[in-house]
Amino acid sequence: MAIGWLKAIQSVPWSDVISNAPKVAEGAKGLWDRVAKKAGIDASPETSSPTQDITPPTELEQLHADLARLSQDQQQLASQLASATELINTLAQQNQNLVQRVDRLQSRLRWLFGMLGLGLLGLAVLWLNSAGVGGLIA
Repeated sequence: MAIGWLKAIQSVPWSDVISNAPKVAEGAKGLWDRVAKKAGIDASPETSSPTQDITPPTELEQLHADLARLSQDQQQLASQLASATELINTLAQQNQNLVQRVDRLQSRLRWLFGMLGLGLLGLAVLWLNSAGVGGLIA
């Protein structure tokens, strides 16, 4: 069982994985920064306390403020979605490249096993012929 895992690990194109790792890490860092920034923005209004000198906003002003905040939140979510989509596309492309390479390695391995079988068959015929079993090759 361990040999199977070892072969699977050895068949991974580590040079491609390593060369694309900075892109994936940068995308993940950007996504994390946006999420952390969003969490920081949400936390700040809750900590502020209104003073007594300020008159309460009218219902219409409150609705406009809520609409502006919701619009800003929607824009932030849209940019986060675009970042996440870009990161997912990068990971999907890497996964597709890995699958294609594994497929090529499997076909090469089948070809090598076929050649090995033909070679062993040829050696067996030669050995039987030289051992005097005869009749196989005149």
